Amino acid sequence: MTSTVGTDPTTGAEEDLARSAVWALLSQTLTYPTPASVGQLVEEDLPFTEVMAVLLPSAIRSAVGDIRAAFEGFGVDELEAEHRRVFSHVHSADCPPFETDYTSRDVWRQSEQLADLSGFYRAFGVEASMERPDHVSVELEFLHVLRYKAAWAARHDQAEHVGTCHAAAETFLRDHAARWLPSFADRLEAIGGEGPYGAVARLLSTALRTEAERLKVEIGEPVIPVSPSGDERVMGERGLCEGS
Repeated sequence: MTSTVGTDPTTGAEEDLARSAVWALLSQTLTYPTPASVGQLVEEDLPFTEVMAVLLPSAIRSAVGDIRAAFEGFGVDELEAEHRRVFSHVHSADCPPFETDYTSRDVWRQSEQLADLSGFYRAFGVEASMERPDHVSVELEFLHVLRYKAAWAARHDQAEHVGTCHAAAETFLRDHAARWLPSFADRLEAIGGEGPYGAVARLLSTALRTEAERLKVEIGEPVIPVSPSGDERVMGERGLCEGS
C-alpha cells in the first residue's frame, strides 16, 4: 500500500525533510561517539533538526529540545564514557542495539532477517559498512534516507518515486523498526535516565509513535531480548534498573 503525505507536493517535501532530519539525528546519537560523529551531531544534525522540527508535532519539537539540553556539557570523552555505561564494552545484555536480539530466537531466522534488511538497503543504495544491518543506528539511518529521498522526489515532481519511498517506509516500519525499537527505547530510557541517552530514548519513542500513527502501522508488543548467552533478560533485573 502506498502512503501519501498531504496533497501539496511542497508541503509534503518539507514534512518529509523534517522527519528525515529527526531520524538522522537519532541515528547519529546512537553511533559510537568519536570526535567526527560528535562534531557532526552538535554542529550539523542537531541545529538542522531544531530548525526543521517546527513543521512537526509539538511532542517531537519538545523532545528535540530535550536532546539539546541533555547533551550540553558532554564532550567526546564524557559521551564515550556514558555510551560504555549504557551499552557496555561488549554485546549488551540489558540494552542490546540489534534487532535480531529482540525478534529472533534461532540462527536461521536471524539470517533471514539480516538478509531482508540488506535487501531493503540495497534497493535504495544504502550499505551498512561499519555496523551490522540490524544495528539501531543503521535502521534509523535508513528511515532517514527514505524520507530524504521522498522529499527530493516531491521537489522534482516525481510522484511515483514519492509513493515508492512512502510505501517502503511503511513496510520497513511494520516488518522491522516498529517491532523492536519501542522495546529498545524503553530499556534505553531505563538505563539512560536523565542523561543524554535517556533523552535520545524519549525522542525515539515519540518519533516512532507519531510515525506509526501517521502510516497506520501497529507498534509491536513489548519484547524481551535474548542475551548473547541465550538467556532472556527482564526489565526488573538489578543490572537494568540500576545501570550496573
